[in-house]
Amino acid sequence: MRSLIRRAWFLPLTGALAALLALVLSTVAALSQWRTASRIDAAPLRVDATITAAVAMKGGTRYTLTYRVAGRDYSTDSTPHGVRSPGIGATVPLEVAADDPEASRVTGSHYPDDALQPTMILVATAAVAGLAISLRFLHTATRRNRPGP
Repeated sequence: MRSLIRRAWFLPLTGALAALLALVLSTVAALSQWRTASRIDAAPLRVDATITAAVAMKGGTRYTLTYRVAGRDYSTDSTPHGVRSPGIGATVPLEVAADDPEASRVTGSHYPDDALQPTMILVATAAVAGLAISLRFLHTATRRNRPGP
């Protein structure tokens, strides 16, 4: 058993690092969405965007929306909710942050994204569980390998 632990110690360590990375990335994604939402909610501007591209994906269609704020053109990738048969050239209402027009969302949608929030919570929970199990295994394995007094 000791030789197996000596040869495979990196497996639980790799699992712990992967779990920690997943936890950090899901937390960063959630914080980014909350920051964007607070900027938009602080001073929202309502603009009309036009669908300029549509790409069919496995989970649906992803649209590129272009809009103009203060004489500058911006674009974003989004799924326009509530627009009947969206196609190229259709108009979609957006809310953008007055201080940062690149921060946008479809009018009526909320951040953090209701569709992604359960996924982020599950990833973070699984990451914490995987991290705890991996660290416990490492702790137990290193305790058994220590020479006695």
